[in-house]
Amino acid sequence: MLGGPGSGKGTQSLKIAERYGFNYISVGELLRKKIHNTSSNRKWSLIAKIITTGELAPQVQCFLCSYLLSRVNSSCKGIVIDGFPRDVAQAISFEDQICTPDLVVFLACSSQRLKERLLKRAEQQGRPDDNLKATQRRLMNFKQNAIPLVKYFQEKGLIITVSPLVYVSKTLIVGAVLGFL
Repeated sequence: MLGGPGSGKGTQSLKIAERYGFNYISVGELLRKKIHNTSSNRKWSLIAKIITTGELAPQVQCFLCSYLLSRVNSSCKGIVIDGFPRDVAQAISFEDQICTPDLVVFLACSSQRLKERLLKRAEQQGRPDDNLKATQRRLMNFKQNAIPLVKYFQEKGLIITVSPLVYVSKTLIVGAVLGFL
């Protein structure tokens, strides 16, 4: 599941996972938990600072690969990964190390709407990476990486783009994905 910060990736990923009985993985949530649980570790403290400023976390690939390999078994119907990959290099590495995705869903949302949603989430949830400066940096990183990443998956015929009208309205994104699974 791809989309800008605050686009609803987590909400929609969970809906798809529940509907189809897939495992759900939020890369951001995994990182936040790892940082919280290893706050005295120098490497993870540095990663926490990087995330709080709105930059992309380094070494996510290795962390995600080991997590996925520990969770996938013969009874796994599928996996919905929320917020990964963030750039083409991560996509290629994931394909080399794990697999090529069956489908990539891109939640298209305007920068203004993303900013509004992030600021609202900051008020409600208090996430450290939803501060104003980090939000601006995250949006800039997203803009720089999203176009080449979407193009990469388009060229492979693996992506569908869903507009905010589809996933914000009562019609769930699950309906948009149904024909592709």
